[in-house]
Amino acid sequence: MISLLVRFVLLIIVAALFAWLADQPGDLKLRWLGYELETSLMAAVIMLAGLILVVWITWSLLMWLLDRPGAFGGWFKSRRQRKGKQALSSGLIAVASGDGEAAQTHARTAAAILGDDPMVKLLDAQTAQLRGDNVRVRQLFEEMAEQPETRLLGLRGLHTDAVRQSDTKRARALAEEAVRINPKVSWAGKAVLSYQSTSEDWPAISRTIDIQKSASLIDRKTANLKHAVVLTAQAAEAESKNDKDAYDLALRAHKLDPSLVPAAVIAARHATADGSLRKAAKIIEKTWNMTPHPDLADAYGHVRSGDSALDRLKRIKSLVAKSGGIEGAVALATAAIDALEWKTAREALSAYAHDRPQARICGLMAEIEEGEFGDKGRAREWLARAVRAPRDPAWTADGHISRVWLPVSPVSGELGGFKWKVPVEGIAYEEPEAEAIEDDDVVPGDDAIAITAADTPESPDEPEQIVEEEVIVSEVEEPAGKVGAEADEIVESVEEKPTGDFDEKPATEPKEGPEEKTVEETAEQPVEEPEAEPASPDNKKKDTADEPAEPSKIGMEPDKTAKDTRSREEASVFARQPDDPGPLDETAKKPEKTWL
Repeated sequence: MISLLVRFVLLIIVAALFAWLADQPGDLKLRWLGYELETSLMAAVIMLAGLILVVWITWSLLMWLLDRPGAFGGWFKSRRQRKGKQALSSGLIAVASGDGEAAQTHARTAAAILGDDPMVKLLDAQTAQLRGDNVRVRQLFEEMAEQPETRLLGLRGLHTDAVRQSDTKRARALAEEAVRINPKVSWAGKAVLSYQSTSEDWPAISRTIDIQKSASLIDRKTANLKHAVVLTAQAAEAESKNDKDAYDLALRAHKLDPSLVPAAVIAARHATADGSLRKAAKIIEKTWNMTPHPDLADAYGHVRSGDSALDRLKRIKSLVAKSGGIEGAVALATAAIDALEWKTAREALSAYAHDRPQARICGLMAEIEEGEFGDKGRAREWLARAVRAPRDPAWTADGHISRVWLPVSPVSGELGGFKWKVPVEGIAYEEPEAEAIEDDDVVPGDDAIAITAADTPESPDEPEQIVEEEVIVSEVEEPAGKVGAEADEIVESVEEKPTGDFDEKPATEPKEGPEEKTVEETAEQPVEEPEAEPASPDNKKKDTADEPAEPSKIGMEPDKTAKDTRSREEASVFARQPDDPGPLDETAKKPEKTWL
């Protein structure tokens, strides 16, 4: 818009100039080489302008003709450059898509056209990585590390190769060199900090944090948090050596990060030892309001040494009055159990003992049940629930669980990676089989208890009856005629015994009975029964098929039906005794057929 406006203004000026010349008449005479040329001023100006235009056009045409060989060469050169750039772009796309053969083809084309271009070397290195040619990869990155413009790229490639080969010393040296070249390189700063954290070189870690802060890689808040972790680690080491500097280091860490639990605990412990009870209490209260933790509650309860359990309970009540959540409930219940205040402990856990309480909640409820009422059954029930309860919070970093706080993650080397949280449970979990719980000392979970109760027989005789029926099944598989004859013998032997004996003896006496004697008699002596008719084929078919429970009708008179019925009932009672395999009569077969 501005250029158009400028052109318009210039056009107006030229038009105004010509108008002024037209309004100022005059003549122009030129004498040169005996010739005299006379014309008006306006015509002379127009001829001069035309002459200038012709000279400019002629000069431009001449220069264009003189520049044509170079122009043609430049056109071919630019075309070749475009072809190389296209091959380079296609090669990078092939590497990203995982097509190793196409990437190698494009890399060769780009190298033939572009020569030693840094992007060509990068494409060649990535193609070699895709092929798994680690020797070629290392060679290319070493060449790039020697060139100033690709030095950082080569160092990063060599660092990645050293990490892959688990060469920590070489990888650390490469990362430190990259930091010296450019402190703002993010990957190098993180790698150096990780290596220094793994070796617990706390002064060097502090310097690296300051470098990252000055290079704007981390903000001020993150730098303070990392410095607090370093100071807490130094305080813990000094405390283990009985060094007085532990208190100062812990206080500095607490000021930088009041939510850091280990720093607050160490500072409060030393303040208590120095007699500054109020200062210790304030430190713990400040951290508790931000991150409740059992260690804080324990330190707060023991701020004053020599206090009774009731005094500690009162102090814990004042701590958890404003905040605390489940950690406050656990701390209050623990203190109440120590003071034998069972009602207070139960009320503290009432809000968290429903649905699926944590394992520590179940353990505390078991202590309450046994301590308050002496109810070991209820205590074992809570312990059984604890087996399957959700996990308790713990110090966790990158899936690693530690009993105590650690400044560095052993998995990734991250500084300050441990957090107080519930560990992640496995996605797939196999329920243990109920049969695997055989030891009486093992406390199963709720579902295991239900399974055990369902498998328990209703009476102590039932399992033996099942075994006995199985024995009967194996013994009954005999010819039908033999079964009918043995049934007649058993019934007749039972008839010889007086009925009063059966009425006097209960059905639960297993071993000594008339049935046992009958079995022996029928096994050793032949049965003498002249009145009994031999069993016919029709009777055999009837015994084995339709009416197996009425063998007494074979060869018996009608007036003995009532007595035979009672004898069969009494014989079936003795046939089901747990210690007696029972007779091979049809009364023992009937329930077996029903079972089948």
